[in-house]
Amino acid sequence: MAYGIMILLMKKQHSFIILFLIFASAVLAQNSQPQKESSEDLRNGIVMFSLEDISEEKILWLERTQGLDYFLKIKIEDEEKIQKVTTKEAKVLDAQFASRFLKSLYEYPASESGCKVTLRLTMKGETQEICKKDDKKTQEMMPFFKDLEKRF
Repeated sequence: MAYGIMILLMKKQHSFIILFLIFASAVLAQNSQPQKESSEDLRNGIVMFSLEDISEEKILWLERTQGLDYFLKIKIEDEEKIQKVTTKEAKVLDAQFASRFLKSLYEYPASESGCKVTLRLTMKGETQEICKKDDKKTQEMMPFFKDLEKRF
């Protein structure tokens, strides 16, 4: 009888060891697999519009993050400043820029090719270059640029 009890205990020990090994290998297998990374990095933003004054090396743009926050940014040479704006304010600025951008694109004569570019405008992927000789286009965009610049 004692021999039978010893065999039974040994079988239980073996099954305990086997269960422990199975559990340990499952845990190790889970931890050894690389975890998926999120492809939605909240630091990346979408540029709603940008104005670049080439002669003075200034760029001003409105950016929207994946979290639907809006930032007005300006870069003068190597210095960059950021200002958070409300959604309502961002939509107003975007509409004002779009109005001026489209007016200068369609209502004023086209720029000559090969001229010296002083302003570069970008709106949702479309770029417009304004030459030094384009007084009407410059007069349309510069007050808006200066108003936004005053915020910083």
